[in-house]
Amino acid sequence: MVSRRRALELAIGSLAAAAGCLGDPGGNQSTTAGTTASPADENATPAVRTPGDVPEWTPDWRLSFDGRVLGLDTAGDDLLATLSGGGSAAVAAVDPATESVRWRTWYEGEPVAGSHADARPLARGKWGLTVAEDAVYLVAGRADEREWTAVRALGRDGDPHWSFRRERELGVAGTVDGRVVVTALEFFPAKGETPVSHETPASPLSTVVYGLDADDGTVDWSREFIGVADVAVAGGVYVATNDRLVGLDPDGSDRFEYESGPGERVAATGDRVFYLSGGDDRAIHGLAPGGERAWRHSLPVEELLLDGSQLYAGGDAVAAVEADGAVAWRGNEVGQWLLLDPDRDTLYARSGAMADATTAYGAGGGRRFTFAPPANDAWPAAATANALVAPAITGGNADEPFLTVYAVDADGRASAALGRDTVFDAVGREEKVYLADGRSNLLALTP
Repeated sequence: MVSRRRALELAIGSLAAAAGCLGDPGGNQSTTAGTTASPADENATPAVRTPGDVPEWTPDWRLSFDGRVLGLDTAGDDLLATLSGGGSAAVAAVDPATESVRWRTWYEGEPVAGSHADARPLARGKWGLTVAEDAVYLVAGRADEREWTAVRALGRDGDPHWSFRRERELGVAGTVDGRVVVTALEFFPAKGETPVSHETPASPLSTVVYGLDADDGTVDWSREFIGVADVAVAGGVYVATNDRLVGLDPDGSDRFEYESGPGERVAATGDRVFYLSGGDDRAIHGLAPGGERAWRHSLPVEELLLDGSQLYAGGDAVAAVEADGAVAWRGNEVGQWLLLDPDRDTLYARSGAMADATTAYGAGGGRRFTFAPPANDAWPAAATANALVAPAITGGNADEPFLTVYAVDADGRASAALGRDTVFDAVGREEKVYLADGRSNLLALTP
């Protein structure tokens, strides 16, 4: 789980300007040779002028809400929209087949950014829900005022189940063995203190990790840590701190400590824990669930995207790493805000020296195309099996609106464009994409 402050910082910040190279492998690691992606210029698409060179992208339909549409998630046949308005938060279940709202449940407090289990440092997904097999979890409260936040559990039919509230910034890390794992970061600055721009705490903040009973929200166990960067849940609970990785059993008891930090990211399956450490020797570590190191790779990366047992990593390079440590392929250029298409055969990454392009890689390696509109910033927001949604800040290329949202085909060419002032979230499903415009609209479009 990424904290709200961390999510916002990463979502609006610029990417590193220069492309880096992969470091040499170190430690106990695989010697399998990876496939290096081809240079960017080979598959660059023709220049796109903004916005008049492509047809206008017209929505198939839209729904308007009493409140801002901040996030989109999928649950079965439904789209789940995270809404905000008037100091309240809501979850609305939308049936795309009937273009209607099936149910809507309101709660006190504003939605908290970066508080859901799938929150990652990328353009989409700043707001959202944690969707479990038979429940949905929303975090809302008065986080900006540093007063309180609460985890709200509701059924897949919208029926409220329970609430867990603390005077901290809460987030849902995942579920395991009938428990909901919740993180609780202390507020900074404390309630009543005046925030100062760019102020940082004098010492790392504390985070309490709770194991809540999924049936009623009561506390089964709690553990406190200092300097938590990330938490992953898969057969256990894995806490990356500023100096180590701590593994816990589902009941909160100690499983292991792995002292190789500072920790930045962690992802896990039932059989493998992937731990990204920072510092002078940035590396990905592959651990057994009991904490034994199987391999280690020095890589200049900052984020992890786990798809089954396949790990993708992005930063000053892009790489695919197998569970056994073999580097399946790598590209020696900037690639961040990683996104997989629904067929899991195309990986998209924000690219370019000025973070102003999107590069598509085959999931098995090799560059497919780079889409580079004239923009100050551009990024992959959502995808269908055959198309990409790529918003771009059009800046000096267009007076109004602020963003141009491109539909990009499988060859990397813009097929349509839509002007919007804001796009807070987007999700691809079957042959359509859905946009949350951060205002009152949910848009359905066909690329």
